[in-house]
Amino acid sequence: MQKENKNTKSQLFKVGFFFLIIGILVFISTPLKKLKNEVFEEMKLAIFQQSINEENTTINDINTENLEVSVENNEQAKQNDKKANYSYIGELSIPKIKLRRGFVSKNSKYNNIEYNVTIAKESSYPDKERGNFILMAHSGNAYISFFDKLYKLELGDEATVSYEAKTYKYKLTKVYNQPKTGQVAIYRDATKKTLTLITCTHNDDYNQTIYIFEAI
Repeated sequence: MQKENKNTKSQLFKVGFFFLIIGILVFISTPLKKLKNEVFEEMKLAIFQQSINEENTTINDINTENLEVSVENNEQAKQNDKKANYSYIGELSIPKIKLRRGFVSKNSKYNNIEYNVTIAKESSYPDKERGNFILMAHSGNAYISFFDKLYKLELGDEATVSYEAKTYKYKLTKVYNQPKTGQVAIYRDATKKTLTLITCTHNDDYNQTIYIFEAI
C-alpha cells in the first residue's frame, strides 16, 4: 500500500512537472512571438523605406531662390505674356484655390517660370506609371505668381491634371519646407503616381515649400 502511494505521488509529480514546463514555455513563447513579429515588421518597413528612398529626387540646376516675384515685375511679366505664343499640352486645376493654368511641353522655350507654370526637367509626364509630375511657379503678388495661394491648401485637398485628353486626379498627402539652396529634395512614395508642386514659402524669404499629391 505504501509502495502504491509512492507510485501515485511520483506520477502526480511527473504530471505536475510536465504542466509546469508547458506553462513556462507558453509564458515565454508569447512575448517571444510578439518580439519576433515586431522585428519582422521593422525589417519590412526598413526595406520598404529603402525602396522609397532610392526613388527620391533631388532637383539641381533650378533657380529656386527666385520663385517669388513682386508686383514691381508685373508689367514686364505682362509684356512677356503678350509676346508669347503658347501651345498648351495640358492644364493644372486646384478647385479649392480656384487655380486653373495650362502648361507647355518641357522642350518649349515658354516652359519657364517667367511665363508659365513650369515642368521641371527631372519630371515625368502624368501618364507614366509611378511617375512624378513636377511643376514649379512663382508665389508673391505679381501677374505670374500662379502658386501664390498654395499655402491655403490642407492635407486631403484635391488637384487634377489634364493631359493628352485624359484627366488625372490627385490628393495632397504631404507638405514640407526646405531652405532655398538651389536644390530641392522630393520625398515621395515611389510605388505611387505623384504630382509635386514647388514654390516659395508664404511670407518667408528663406524657404521653399514642396506639396506632394498622390494619385487617387
